Amino acid sequence: MYLGELTWKEVESALKETKSVILPCGSTEEHGYHLPLATDALIAEELARRVSSRRKIFVAPAVNYGVCRSTAPFAGTLTLRFQTMNALIEDICESLYRHGFRNIIILPGHLGSAQVAAIEVAAQSLLKRFDDLNIALVIIPELLTDLEDVIEDREDKHAGEVETSMMLVLRPELVRVDEAVCEHPRFPEGIVARNPRDYMRSGVMGDATLATKKKGEIIIERLVERICEIIDRVERG
Repeated sequence: MYLGELTWKEVESALKETKSVILPCGSTEEHGYHLPLATDALIAEELARRVSSRRKIFVAPAVNYGVCRSTAPFAGTLTLRFQTMNALIEDICESLYRHGFRNIIILPGHLGSAQVAAIEVAAQSLLKRFDDLNIALVIIPELLTDLEDVIEDREDKHAGEVETSMMLVLRPELVRVDEAVCEHPRFPEGIVARNPRDYMRSGVMGDATLATKKKGEIIIERLVERICEIIDRVERG
């Protein structure tokens, strides 16, 4: 059930059947030469859609902006301040709670450390204020640790093997396969980089050339299965 496609009466009625909702969080952020700026949002929304076909759950409109630090200098990347992202997530989730939602599954496609921290701080604040609210924060890489026989690049972080493989399944027409590269940037240890572009050329942090549609199918299926398991645990309390 897509929240944005329902009327308020339909939402009110459907809340009698389920009080669970997925909040996809993406970004508008560079993803190398070969993937679109909307990659994180497209992945998060599609995962949510597939999960909703297996579980009775609402899917909220995606948050398509995030905290982007190392990628901010690349053209087209639109970044929020930590405080803005934190307040945005807290306000959205509080609104959902006020309308009767009690199980919120936050599904970020963008997993920069500042982004995740902003969401976690918001979640902690909400849980302190609302005793009957349950929140799950899905961290995609943590759900893929048993796919070592599928994912070859152990240093895959951004716009590399995993995301490119998923996009080859979800939106293949948006993947510029011939532009995929391998790049593992090395940022200065212990020093905050003034300009991250001094340390990476393409914006890729991984090996996008290893991506295949078959890998993408396996990765997506595993993620959908694991997210469904998370929903089941949250709903059981």
